[in-house]
Amino acid sequence: MIKTPESSVCIIGLGFVGLTLAAVMAELGVIVHGVEKKKFILNQLKKKKSHFFEPKLDSVLKKTINNKKFNFSNKIPNKKNINTYIITVGTPLNSKKKTITNYIKSTCEQISKKLKDNDTVILRSTVKVGTTRKIAQPILSKSNKKFHLAYCPERAVEGAALKELKKLPQVIGVLNKDSRSKVVNIFKKITKNIVVASSLETAELIKLIDNSSRDVLFAYANEIARVCDKIGLDANEIINSGKFGYKRTDIAKPGLVGGPCLHKDPYIFSESLKSHSISPEITLIARKINERQPEEISKFIIKQIKRKRTKVNRLNISILGLAFKGYPITDDLRGSMAIAVVKNLKKKLINCKFYGFDPIISSNKIKSIGLKPLHRISDAFKKKDIVVITNNHKFFSKLKLNSQSKLLNEKSIIYDVWNLYNKKKLNISKNSEYFALGSHSLN
Repeated sequence: MIKTPESSVCIIGLGFVGLTLAAVMAELGVIVHGVEKKKFILNQLKKKKSHFFEPKLDSVLKKTINNKKFNFSNKIPNKKNINTYIITVGTPLNSKKKTITNYIKSTCEQISKKLKDNDTVILRSTVKVGTTRKIAQPILSKSNKKFHLAYCPERAVEGAALKELKKLPQVIGVLNKDSRSKVVNIFKKITKNIVVASSLETAELIKLIDNSSRDVLFAYANEIARVCDKIGLDANEIINSGKFGYKRTDIAKPGLVGGPCLHKDPYIFSESLKSHSISPEITLIARKINERQPEEISKFIIKQIKRKRTKVNRLNISILGLAFKGYPITDDLRGSMAIAVVKNLKKKLINCKFYGFDPIISSNKIKSIGLKPLHRISDAFKKKDIVVITNNHKFFSKLKLNSQSKLLNEKSIIYDVWNLYNKKKLNISKNSEYFALGSHSLN
């Protein structure tokens, strides 16, 4: 490929968003320089490996590092051929659910010292509406250079990011018309589908609404589960039967809802609207419903184990599926509601042993959330008193639950958050009871 100005890109922040983008661009022939402060990420990249699981990512990294399309360091280099800067740093929430913009500010400060006339800066991190114009632009303007500025949100799903980056429409919001063709040409290297938004703020809000709307859909499913648990009906049956062949009803499965986006984007959406004296009521109520789910599940489990036993100390408890989701596959623990389930159970089940099993999450990550790692699924059942299946990884739908249940202690409980099994077709050990979210009263 002939080196054009657009073909040399600096991506700052090599987490999920930055590293997958870097890999795809480099694979397509763009020369990419990645910048990352965290040593453990850089150490993994030196081994030509990612610090998280993403299908085919390691093979792409190995290829692009070997052919010198992708290089990396802990600071922005002084290279004249770098004329595009893409910001993919984190925007976490503080204890008051407010967006922390420090990483964006410091990154813009660093970029402002490197900018040349006609360079392009693209903000890709999830931000509250107005951040690109009110925070990024003033800092970058300190350079006294004429630059192009855009907000271009990332929307790829973990577990299928390399495919989706090439297929999903890329939303582009630009500071002015002069920047439009410049930014469009950058992303046309990745995908043919470009959606040009009317403003920076429009693009910012598209990202927030994408995730907030999904959170609302999941919350409604969880509300149905909550109702069915109380009135003695099966939410899974009602949802699946109700939408079969009926396109106007498309309700999600109830379950644990979190992750790096859904647990924070509704709050960023809400924060964006405060200066306009309006609150996204449905969005915030939905988030509260989803945040309440781990506590309600834990309370039910504790109630059932107390019904079966006079003493609830010294129990052995296995948590299966620790990533924030099971499909598409990921090892991401950020915003995982499984962790919230563990915390709620630990508050009430004192002097109990907690174990963790996940098909792809490393032992060190499992230890980091206060669980003893298990390496075989049989060990997750053997001599255990409570087993909780907390995500929908396909591995857990093929457990041969009837035979695994025979390994459990007497008066034990299996709780299936995602309804991976048909209760009516199960024939588990008489020592155990099986419960699923949305059908608590049907045992």
